[in-house]
Amino acid sequence: MKNITPGLKAGGTGSASGPARQNMQDKWSPPALIESPLTAPAIKPSLTSIEQKELTKLEAVIKAGWETFLEVGHALAEIRDKKLYRDKYKSIEDYCLIEIGYSRSYSYNLIGSAEVSEQLSSIEDMKIKPTNEAQCRELISVPESKRVDVWKKAIKLAGDKPVTAKIVHEVAAKFKPQKAGPRKTAKKPGSLNMQPALKLLGEIEDLADKEKMKKMMEKLAELRQWLEEWVGG
Repeated sequence: MKNITPGLKAGGTGSASGPARQNMQDKWSPPALIESPLTAPAIKPSLTSIEQKELTKLEAVIKAGWETFLEVGHALAEIRDKKLYRDKYKSIEDYCLIEIGYSRSYSYNLIGSAEVSEQLSSIEDMKIKPTNEAQCRELISVPESKRVDVWKKAIKLAGDKPVTAKIVHEVAAKFKPQKAGPRKTAKKPGSLNMQPALKLLGEIEDLADKEKMKKMMEKLAELRQWLEEWVGG
């Protein structure tokens, strides 16, 4: 007995067999592939074959993720310093975000943490050394000449307990450079001069096409009313 799809008669117009099916196959064609503007190379390739091999090797370290954060940080630093991203991207920030999904802050934390770890690991008489990215991250903004002192004080403060990132943060806060200059205070609303803003609004209203930008004009009118009430009050 032949299997017939429920609701369809064998050989009927709803059947997906015979000439009808052949016509469907002839007419259908896959959509054209559209290259993503984010990953499309916008810059003429300039990497040498040796540099390309270096980039491939370093990317393998980053994408595999089976090694420590130090290797990832050092790999990113090397790509940045040698500008191995330049075939497809204009900056290391674009490369990290689009190619491997790392934000700018996270990428620089990895690079900075790797550099901090390398610096502290080179101290021979230091028995306890950083073991994770969180510890090192707290030392990135500390002047390089003060990092060893901060780490030693953090070890002393921790005592018999593990040196946590929180402990390092507490010690590092005393060594981070302070922003110079007097603290700015916010102006009181009554002291703000709204006249330049009103003048600018008038210029925008004169330039805008009232037919095509009706919504914008309405919003500008609302803003003008609010500013006029503020100035008048």
